[in-house]
Amino acid sequence: MRTVIGIDVSKNKANIAVTTYLIVVKESAISLDMLGFNELKHVVLQFGGNPEIVFEATGVYSRRLEYFLQREHLNYHILNPLTAKNRIATGSRLRKNDKRDAQRLAITEFTEQLEPYLLAYKQDPIYRELTDMNRYYDQLNEDKKRARNRVHRVLQLVFASFGATKDGFDFDNKLSWELLTIFPHAQLVRDIGDLNELESQILSAHFKGVGSKRAHDSARKLWKLAAKNGDAVNSDNTRQMKALAEQVLALEVKQNQQVSRMIELGKSLPELSLLQTIPGIGSSTAIRLISELGDLRRFHTRQQLNSYVGIDTTEVDSGDHQSARHITKHGNPHARRILYWTVILMINPQMDNNHIRDAYQKRREASSSKKKLIVRQMDRLIKTILYLIKTNQPYSYELSPHSK
Repeated sequence: MRTVIGIDVSKNKANIAVTTYLIVVKESAISLDMLGFNELKHVVLQFGGNPEIVFEATGVYSRRLEYFLQREHLNYHILNPLTAKNRIATGSRLRKNDKRDAQRLAITEFTEQLEPYLLAYKQDPIYRELTDMNRYYDQLNEDKKRARNRVHRVLQLVFASFGATKDGFDFDNKLSWELLTIFPHAQLVRDIGDLNELESQILSAHFKGVGSKRAHDSARKLWKLAAKNGDAVNSDNTRQMKALAEQVLALEVKQNQQVSRMIELGKSLPELSLLQTIPGIGSSTAIRLISELGDLRRFHTRQQLNSYVGIDTTEVDSGDHQSARHITKHGNPHARRILYWTVILMINPQMDNNHIRDAYQKRREASSSKKKLIVRQMDRLIKTILYLIKTNQPYSYELSPHSK
């Protein structure tokens, strides 16, 4: 007798529907805490001890339930949100609530999953830990972007020429932010009145990697920019500029520390060193790819991995109509973003020889869309990564498929 327990997980509770032979035989609601989990365990024991459990991935809320099921060694099927949405939607009328969702999840497990779902490959918990760490890294990056946007507004009031497009400082350079912490207003540079004193103050700040020559060049550049700057204010915006520059630097330090912790945690994984043999992938990119892609050994084909990332293509072909193909973007946007910028690095002319750049340059002139061409190389890179990890081999340009 096949028994399926459908669970609709929300923030603080979960609705349960126990189904046997497509008939709902028991329904209840539990809290997402140990009391509720013990109730669920009691229901599981009541129906033989090992029924099938199906629920939708709902971010951090379903993680607690998943951990409990793993710890109790219970068989569960966790659904992608889009898959769950398609299962739950029925008929032309919208009738949706938590109770009905739990019923639909349980009933459709019979019709959509004809054989009981068995989790064929269980990932090491280290991969989930790395995913959480990388999400925090992304949060820090978003905070840094917001701080940089605020800097742009304040800079126009206190030192607009500092960030001038042609002659100003490059904000991708750490020194630029460090200089703004000690000279957040053009008038502060002009008040010094002596180029040697300006250079001396830069040296006395003991910025990492800044010697006498670099300090001299920075001082001369600051002198010229401050002399031609048109000030708007000389008030609290100066304090804001200094605070924002310090905030950007602090967030960058936190990001670097987070990556170091990730590398330390993942150094036992063999794929960390394998990925770094690919030109354009350093230790930081490698560990972030692993954190978002997880254990690639659980994927049997490149198409499965493409679907997970979200670069599989849509297809609408009906009658005489055939639509243009686009990527679905239904997968992991974090992994997709990392892969995109990795390809950008690999196709750089200054990068070491690699088959990704060869394929890109071969098709660049004939392609009408640079972005589509980059997505094709993302697919090629995924194929390469999957092959290297499955076969436990380092990357070799000589053995790579140049002409394919």
